[in-house]
Amino acid sequence: MKHLFYLLMASCFVLIASCKQPIAPVPTPTTANVNIHFNHKVNGTTILQDTLLYSNASGNLFSVHLLKYYVSNIILVKDDGTEFKLNNYDLINAFDANYSNANASNVPNGSYTSMKFFIGVDSLRNHTGAQDGDLDPANNMFWSWSTGYVFFKHEGSFKDSSNNIQPLLFHLGNDRSLSAIQIPVSLIVNGEDKFMNINFDITKMYNAPLINFNFDNNHMSTSVADSIWINNMIANTNDVFSFESVQ
Repeated sequence: MKHLFYLLMASCFVLIASCKQPIAPVPTPTTANVNIHFNHKVNGTTILQDTLLYSNASGNLFSVHLLKYYVSNIILVKDDGTEFKLNNYDLINAFDANYSNANASNVPNGSYTSMKFFIGVDSLRNHTGAQDGDLDPANNMFWSWSTGYVFFKHEGSFKDSSNNIQPLLFHLGNDRSLSAIQIPVSLIVNGEDKFMNINFDITKMYNAPLINFNFDNNHMSTSVADSIWINNMIANTNDVFSFESVQ
């Protein structure tokens, strides 16, 4: 019995001693993943497909059958000015959830106050390089008859000044159409994965400068006559995007 008693006592001492050992803290990760999600809304309401619900500043009532564009070379900018580059080429499709995100992996911890990116594909990848992933011509955003990508595509219909339904076809492309965007964001990366919402408002694509569909409803970026329209579209992209939230 004494041996059993001593054995139990020794076990208790070992258990007590082990309980007193300090537990090493789990280190906080120094990076995290950020999923950048693009929502397509008008006045806070999600865009509906094939409905004549939306108006531009010229008073044109229009619909959206197709809305696709490239978001490329995203840069997240910290409050101290340092930058994190994604080097991405992501196709965004307003009506396909599989094409609504840009994923940033291993973003360093910190406070990010702005996001820079391009609408379109830079000249290096627009004419050379692997045409795979979101740049695959199978996505119907590539001109087979002229080397290069369609940067922005809106197809739908509108009511003209005589109240007749007319087609609306906008294909924005070629190197000069690459649009640089910068918007303020409020993103704190602290080792935990984040989900950031960015809104796109289609009505603002045609407001300032004004694009009146009664005179400008069909542009393919291929003729000299498209030049003014291209300049106006590039200018309007600065107003289209806005930060919504982080989850």
